[in-house]
Amino acid sequence: MSFVAAALAAATPTVGCANDDSPQDEAGCGLNTGWDGDEYCLPPPPAELGFQVHYGPASYDDPGEIQKYLIDPGKDTNIFTDPITAGNDSDIYFYKRQYRMRPGSHHLIVFGEGQGSLLGNGRRLGGSQNSRKDNPKGRVPPENVGIGMPLAANSQLTLNLHHFNGTPKPLLREAWVNVWYIDPSTVKQEAREIFLWAGLGQVIAPGASTTVRGKKTISEAGRILTLYGHRHSNNVRFAAYLNGQLVFDDYDWKEPAVFEFNSLTKNLLPEASSGRAGAVSGMLELKPGDVLEWQCDIENHHSEAITFGENEAITSEMCILVGDAVGPALLGVSEVF
Repeated sequence: MSFVAAALAAATPTVGCANDDSPQDEAGCGLNTGWDGDEYCLPPPPAELGFQVHYGPASYDDPGEIQKYLIDPGKDTNIFTDPITAGNDSDIYFYKRQYRMRPGSHHLIVFGEGQGSLLGNGRRLGGSQNSRKDNPKGRVPPENVGIGMPLAANSQLTLNLHHFNGTPKPLLREAWVNVWYIDPSTVKQEAREIFLWAGLGQVIAPGASTTVRGKKTISEAGRILTLYGHRHSNNVRFAAYLNGQLVFDDYDWKEPAVFEFNSLTKNLLPEASSGRAGAVSGMLELKPGDVLEWQCDIENHHSEAITFGENEAITSEMCILVGDAVGPALLGVSEVF
């Protein structure tokens, strides 16, 4: 049975499983490999409800296979995988994506075929800087029913993975991504990933501090669904604003807070004195002429200059506003201002 037929035959269970938290989300795989991060292993969705993309050893009992995925202490790696065939044998829509990554992972980006972007050559389908991330979380708010992302049958996917091992022992590089289908008959709006750069080409001298700022003028009506800030180890604060009003504030570069903006999610307000991340609550509507801004506060405590735009977690920085939106295409570099 094709996915379309299966989804139409069981629309309610499919939408529920694809978008609600369930025991499946945190069940784990029962791994006991001895490598750090076994608890992050994620079981795949049932075949009729989604598919999984896995990066890592095909066997934990084969030393040669394990060796392919090790990262030694002090090493920093950034790779693009060979194309991986997606697990859908018919055209589908999806929205919920789940990401799990072992320690040492800095980011994971999933690319599909189609329009290019600043990293890789394909359409961005999502990603994570967090070792554990569900996007979105919890129940689907009423205004988000009918939101989906298209994926053609047997699409070729590419993963971009950045790892940094700051420990005194080797780490195993491994990641799991679950993609959950949505009943195609319900989809009325397409979600696209936000990916906005600032600071490209800047250099921060040893001992110096600076604030990097980005700006994007909105060209068409839409709505922001999620936001977070991608950055590296020299970032002490990442904040975003809409028309001059603070949208979110975050202080943790390793595990950045990921905020959802809808009628059900209640975000805590930020608290700078304690370093608590926070955001406004409710829907973030966009209209033509609105201005989306973001900033990164950077402190260079090293004896060498910090560049901007490279992947090294210690000696280079990034200031990228990431998330999901419906409406305008929010990809590219900051406007000059």
